[in-house]
Amino acid sequence: MALRTLKKSLKGWCLTVKFYSLFRKELKEMLSLQTIITMIVTVVVLVMAGQAMSGAISDSAEKASDLTICDLDKTEFTENVLNSLKATAKAGDGKITVVDIKSDDYAAELKRLDQDSVVIIPKGFTEQVKQHKKADVGYVQRMISLATMSNINTGSDTALAVIQQAVKSTIYQDKLSSGAMTEDEMNQLEDPVELSETTVVGDKADKVSSSVVMSLCSAQSMVVPIIMFVLIMFSAQMILSAISTEKIDKTLETLLSAPVSRLSVLASKMLAAGVVAALQAVVYMFGMSKMTGGLTEGMGDTSAYESAMENLGLTMSIGQYVLVGIQMFVSILISLSLSMVLGALAKDAKSAQTMLLPITFSAMIPYLLAMVVDIRTLSPVIKYIVYAIPFTHTFMASENVMFGNYSFYAGGLIYQIVLLVVCMTVALKIFMSDKIFTMSIGGKQRTRKSFAFKKR
Repeated sequence: MALRTLKKSLKGWCLTVKFYSLFRKELKEMLSLQTIITMIVTVVVLVMAGQAMSGAISDSAEKASDLTICDLDKTEFTENVLNSLKATAKAGDGKITVVDIKSDDYAAELKRLDQDSVVIIPKGFTEQVKQHKKADVGYVQRMISLATMSNINTGSDTALAVIQQAVKSTIYQDKLSSGAMTEDEMNQLEDPVELSETTVVGDKADKVSSSVVMSLCSAQSMVVPIIMFVLIMFSAQMILSAISTEKIDKTLETLLSAPVSRLSVLASKMLAAGVVAALQAVVYMFGMSKMTGGLTEGMGDTSAYESAMENLGLTMSIGQYVLVGIQMFVSILISLSLSMVLGALAKDAKSAQTMLLPITFSAMIPYLLAMVVDIRTLSPVIKYIVYAIPFTHTFMASENVMFGNYSFYAGGLIYQIVLLVVCMTVALKIFMSDKIFTMSIGGKQRTRKSFAFKKR
């Protein structure tokens, strides 16, 4: 009985040792130096992206209590309103800036004053208040980007609430000193101000709310980055898998020894990957347009805003679509050339899967940042690191052409073309030589093993 128990114990111990050995072997293969480096890079990249978004949110929060005001009425009542605003802002760590608007060209005036928004108290404001009418107040905001956080500073709702509170306080103090308030004056305190909004884009302005503009542009600002991301990822994955699989299966040697030039083989692979990626982009574009179209229809009749969008230059022309398409095409070529080099470095199926991570991160970082923040407003270090990623300029392309930032567009395109020439030169040198059969990450160790096997 004791002997049987001992045998069972020994058998269980042997099974445990074998399982531990297998587990250690698999863990050692999976947790390679390449995997560890990838995890470290992932953490660094995500931390940097988080800091960039956090900085943008902090800047927006700091400006939320700031207000720029132009008093065109210049009466004792409006002066009291401004004093009330300053007292409120000071209590909340805010800032009130009083400026002078010299013309109705709000685009030029905001540029001259170097302000993103301004509240305008028009002439006749005090007279409207005395007549117990809703007093008109203008709010002008400049849009510099379609990113979510770029237009959050002093929004129209905040401006309206602050002005209303200041007007209520001033009316109440004036009437309190003169005696009891009438019923009309009591009703006036409920809603004393009516806000008229104007949005400025570039050198154009129109009487439309910036929130409406953002809602109407959200579909377009979402579709282009998603399509670009899908194009980069699909094309990169296909060409990388094609090169690495054929190299691992030893079919690449047979293909390149055929009576066809290596340049033809390379061109056919890149063209095929580009065509399939384009088809995927068309499918995604159709699906996303239907989805965003449903969102737009849910907003109601938007035909009244179409002329305003055209006046602001936020409807892309055929020429602008061509410019965006050119930059997208260059990005795809960069992605394909990088994928060729990475595919040639793969030594097995496991390493081939991780080779796609550099391109994934290079596409994901600008994709997320461009949708949330205006990249041009980031800190210099983070901004230029993001600019160094070639795909960043493509994610910014549609916004650059709509807002008239053609210098940014041209600079990004020139940088992409230079980088494409470098990437294609490296890829061609590898593909046209025998290095494509021998180069790999961790290849030296494998070569020594194969040499030792032959020696035996």
